[in-house]
Amino acid sequence: MDEKIKTLTESVDALVTDIMGPLRRKIINEPAFAGLYALLEEVELLIREEQQIDRQLAAQLFLVYSQLVTQSGYVYDKSPFVPHIGKMQGLIRKIFGGSLQNV
Repeated sequence: MDEKIKTLTESVDALVTDIMGPLRRKIINEPAFAGLYALLEEVELLIREEQQIDRQLAAQLFLVYSQLVTQSGYVYDKSPFVPHIGKMQGLIRKIFGGSLQNV
């Protein structure tokens, strides 16, 4: 794996840890999400032409997205969760299936 991608994946992992604890308590860690989004934009630029994507990165993104959806189901006011669900959907599509979006 490219060293830059490895470093970014490790940074994503640290942010996912910062996101998951509060998220399981139905709290959105806004600074951690902002950092995650910035890192994912960098990741997308680096792996845009790659045929294979790091499994750990895929697992981290799926974990955050699925927990956002799950935890939003437990609260009456979903408004804090909805923007992040949409943003994660968009980034995941951009990273993993950009060319398939127009099919």
